[in-house]
Amino acid sequence: MKVEIVSVSAPLLMSDIVDTNSTHATRSLREIGVHILCRAVVGEDIDILLDVLRVAARRADVVLIIGGAYESDLTRQAVSQLTGRNLDGVNCMSSAANSDASEPGVFVENALLVCLPSERRELAYLLENRVLPYLQQRLSREQVGVSVSGWILLRAVGVMESSVRQQLADLATGPDVRVTLNSYAGQTDIRLWTQAAAETAVQQTLAQLRQEVTLRLGDHIYGEGKDRLEQVVLNLLSQSGMTLALAECFTNRSVAQLLHKLAEADRHIAFTPLTTGDELADFLQMAYLRPDSDLSSWCRAAAQELLRRSGAGLGLVIYSNITPGGIQILVTLASAHGVSVTQRSFGGHPESIDQWASTLGLAHLRRWLLVHT
Repeated sequence: MKVEIVSVSAPLLMSDIVDTNSTHATRSLREIGVHILCRAVVGEDIDILLDVLRVAARRADVVLIIGGAYESDLTRQAVSQLTGRNLDGVNCMSSAANSDASEPGVFVENALLVCLPSERRELAYLLENRVLPYLQQRLSREQVGVSVSGWILLRAVGVMESSVRQQLADLATGPDVRVTLNSYAGQTDIRLWTQAAAETAVQQTLAQLRQEVTLRLGDHIYGEGKDRLEQVVLNLLSQSGMTLALAECFTNRSVAQLLHKLAEADRHIAFTPLTTGDELADFLQMAYLRPDSDLSSWCRAAAQELLRRSGAGLGLVIYSNITPGGIQILVTLASAHGVSVTQRSFGGHPESIDQWASTLGLAHLRRWLLVHT
């Protein structure tokens, strides 16, 4: 199977930003045995993009298009013109674009075009749970008589990739077993891959690998496959019978945006429509933060006051603070048991910081729920 990857991004052309998305996609595709023909970067020019996609569709069986579809209508317009189909309002990753709901994209002649977002968290999730399983099925049909392969994906949080790599280094015992990692914003995906002469042997090896990884990493493993951290946390909150009051400052409400998408979230979570420290202070009738204030103490007081005023079982305050040395994220959780805090400092792009804030907040809440319920 031949695959080409087209990244649609003007910044990738005009700066020294490394295209980590296509690198991750390439590595993931190689692991299931596909042949990467070409990787291209295209700016925001629809005529050039059309030319690149036409050539790619003639040469490859599958064309992955990263970016442009979610951030603007550029990729959607190009794919519409190429296919002669109206894709307005249609996500190219959804079954609404297909005659067959099992296909993750749209066809141009004999080539499958798949549009993926540039946001790393969503790209990785869709790649692992929609694109790779579909391509693996196609490869299995094409490779009758060849050895069988398979993989599982375990999801971890609260542990650094370097630590995971060190703890699992000895599991890849030969060419028939591979352990690969993909980390983004505090989470690490662990892909366990193996091949054998028969499906039963593949499943047996994968079961042994899953057991060993879970034994070594413990409750850092929060899920598998399609599991998302926000859904796992909401499930734990529901099972606990507790409610949560949530406030975020300077995070673009990253946690709220994730949780709002989930069914039943409003039953268990009280979302405060605040974005700054001053707004939270007004809401809680607290003193404003001053330049000489102790942010940690202020957040502890805010979480306790949020808990008291809301009547919820938990009060969670997530605060992203710009300092001369970078950005500091404080996660403060108040309950009847007291107050617990996670604090981290970061550098980097603000969008990545918001993703880190959401991961830290959800991971802290998950850890508390595992311990106390």
